[in-house]
Amino acid sequence: MTKTSNIPEPNPSWDYYITWHKLLKAKFHLDDLMEYISKLEEASADSNEVVEEDLSKIIRILESVLPKIETE
Repeated sequence: MTKTSNIPEPNPSWDYYITWHKLLKAKFHLDDLMEYISKLEEASADSNEVVEEDLSKIIRILESVLPKIETE
């Protein structure tokens, strides 16, 4: 594995490559959101909307990582 930004870059043939990639994407969005809110002095309707949209995006990405439970 090579490293980019202190995060190992796995081989695309690895079984968990897609999961790894989705988690990295969620982490990127979470880091951006945390940086955004750290610069805010006070909450506003606009900032709350941005936070809600970004959190929804992160949740959708994480939900896509959950294993699918097969029912008979």
